[in-house]
Amino acid sequence: MNDFLTAYYDDDAGQQRIGSHAAFDELLDRVASMPRSTWVELVSADELTTMKIGLGAAFSSLTLHHDVEGSAKSCSDGSLDEPQEATFNHGGVPTTMGKGSAITVKVARAAASQFFATRRRPELVAWEPAVD
Repeated sequence: MNDFLTAYYDDDAGQQRIGSHAAFDELLDRVASMPRSTWVELVSADELTTMKIGLGAAFSSLTLHHDVEGSAKSCSDGSLDEPQEATFNHGGVPTTMGKGSAITVKVARAAASQFFATRRRPELVAWEPAVD
């Protein structure tokens, strides 16, 4: 397994190679404090797996694209008492999260941390097929 992810987000830096949990947490903290809600796209070194985490709102959402044996795209199965909707900035384009995919920020960050460690679909959240 390669020991880094490349993170893409809406900031002057635009992208950053992340090789440690400390750098990963710092990036998520920085993006979460930005003035507008933003997707952070995390790409594995082999570019076969991508996870997006929405940050900057009172809740979050995850999407996962895995391209090993065909293409599979999943999103977090919402776990909040009431469904939420949000638009997160993605490369300068407002992009709506998957309907019914809202989860707590704490759970989303824990899942993203698990993805950072394993480069696999996190088991901390329930997943459902994403509908484009």
